[in-house]
Amino acid sequence: MKHNPVLTPTRRMILKSGLAGAALLGAPMIARAQAGKTLRAAHIESTESATHKGYVDFAERVAETTGGSVEVKVFPAGQLGNLRDLYEGIKLGSVDMTSSGPDYSANIAPIMVAAALYFSYRDDAHADRMLDGAFSAALSEALAKQAGMRILAWGELGWRSVFNTVRPIQSADDFAGLKLRVPEAQLHILPMTALGAAPTPIPYSDVYTSMQTGVVDGAEGTPSAVTQQKFNEVSKYYSLTQHLYNPLHLVIGDRVFGGLSGEEQVAVQAAAVAAFQAQRTQARADNTAALTALRDGGLEVNTVDVSEIRQIVIPTWEPLIKPLGAEGQALVDMLLA
Repeated sequence: MKHNPVLTPTRRMILKSGLAGAALLGAPMIARAQAGKTLRAAHIESTESATHKGYVDFAERVAETTGGSVEVKVFPAGQLGNLRDLYEGIKLGSVDMTSSGPDYSANIAPIMVAAALYFSYRDDAHADRMLDGAFSAALSEALAKQAGMRILAWGELGWRSVFNTVRPIQSADDFAGLKLRVPEAQLHILPMTALGAAPTPIPYSDVYTSMQTGVVDGAEGTPSAVTQQKFNEVSKYYSLTQHLYNPLHLVIGDRVFGGLSGEEQVAVQAAAVAAFQAQRTQARADNTAALTALRDGGLEVNTVDVSEIRQIVIPTWEPLIKPLGAEGQALVDMLLA
């Protein structure tokens, strides 16, 4: 029997909920426990996103394979706060699970920078090998050591490209002087600076109005993000630089994970892997459809030969990876092998 996830919008109910956890492939059905456990899973994506669909699928799989002994309550679209709030909530115990790209989780565990370097992933097939193999396993172990949380599964947001109001990006020279909104992180600021752009960290929620008013000339994101946030309404050009592949990892607090029985851990992990492998497929389909919609809607979309751009960016990896020591370099070597 499938159980639908419960979408609960209030913080009060969150704080009254119980803790619980995660874990591995091929899980058996678990007999219903006398006292159920509730996992509070929160994210910032819209309810139309592939990410949210992944959470819903995950919740249904957990309910089915645990016989209801574990329930996942999903809180979408920033109901419980922004990413900083959600990661802090995992530490405090008010949230059990969330998701982001490693470009964000690097703020709490610097080792994650190794999975978020510009132009380090070659294509979808390469990304899949990394996310389903030893590379992702090593990242999960490192995140557990540095931040007290573990990665249950990997999905994706997609390939990020530059959109702006000034000119299409055809070569490295076209970055010169462009005021591009980037997250406030060196892994974004360093490569954009090397390309001659003026990286401008402002809140993501301010991108639309900042482009309208000229505070920034543009930003970067996946096709789905451009359509969902309606950035095409304030952009003229979308250049497929695909400078950053954005994986998505589903994380759970170690303390919560440890509160599950062994069978529940196996079932929850298996549900997460299955749901977010499907999410990866859905995200790719959504990005393909979004790119078609952007073209059909009149946004000027162009492909880019990034060979020169990549050569300019690669030297910015060194100051990002050096502080991570041998562990960070080993991860990068694994990624580039």
